[in-house]
Amino acid sequence: MLRRYLLAGLLICAAGSAWAQEREWLFDTGDEDAYLVFGVPETDDAGVSFGCTLQSGDIRLFVPETGEELKPDQKITVTIVVEGKTFTFDATTSPNEMSGTTSAEAEIPAGDAIFADLRKADRFEVRAGTEDNIFPLEGADFDSLVRACTKS
Repeated sequence: MLRRYLLAGLLICAAGSAWAQEREWLFDTGDEDAYLVFGVPETDDAGVSFGCTLQSGDIRLFVPETGEELKPDQKITVTIVVEGKTFTFDATTSPNEMSGTTSAEAEIPAGDAIFADLRKADRFEVRAGTEDNIFPLEGADFDSLVRACTKS
């Protein structure tokens, strides 16, 4: 009898992990915008995202959570570390109503050196407010994003 419960428990755990989706890099374009998002497909779950108005020359970095101590409309610095190189960007905070925290957004020129470094690395770190996260870069299509965002 105990064996049957153990087996049932294992099957439930295995099925639960099969249902759970992991974050992955997704590149998408629309009529006016392009996005590269590290998140779970078809959900609002995103760890970090990059986007632009097509051929605008600028790429927006969006960090969904910066911690609870920051308030909306503050000027902060977002730091990105790629293979030991540190890049800092001025950002503005905004409310994140889904998580009850604060988000941050920075604008980065599409030709910034960070994008060449991101293409070569296997991960990068984002520091914003009290949040410090490391994201993998496998599958991140920065070539397409930069191409879509660069002024023609």
